[in-house]
Amino acid sequence: MFAFLNSGRNSLARAIQRRLYPRRRTRLRPAKLAGLDNAFICDCMIRDISKGGLRLVLNRQTDLPEEFYVYDTAPKTLAQVQLRWRNGLSAGVVYLVPPAHIRHFRNSSVRKLAHRLYALDG
Repeated sequence: MFAFLNSGRNSLARAIQRRLYPRRRTRLRPAKLAGLDNAFICDCMIRDISKGGLRLVLNRQTDLPEEFYVYDTAPKTLAQVQLRWRNGLSAGVVYLVPPAHIRHFRNSSVRKLAHRLYALDG
């Protein structure tokens, strides 16, 4: 009679087993996104974090490139990521270059992400 409940539970279990790394929910940490050409994309929040990637919540509807930078303002880290999925304002990304402190990046343009008003820089 309630077979649909078991099928939903089984598909959830399969999805969890496909996840390579356990994810931790964050307290919606602020982040900034920039293209590989250093052009500002948008502000966002980090919803979940794992050893392999992030779940982002965008502040507005915007197109995302296949690869881009995510600057996490709390630990001041920068990661190069690849978009894996998108659902409305939510997006899942995997790390291509894992997070490292912004000071380790030589590219002065990308280091500007650490500035408070990066999107307004000219």
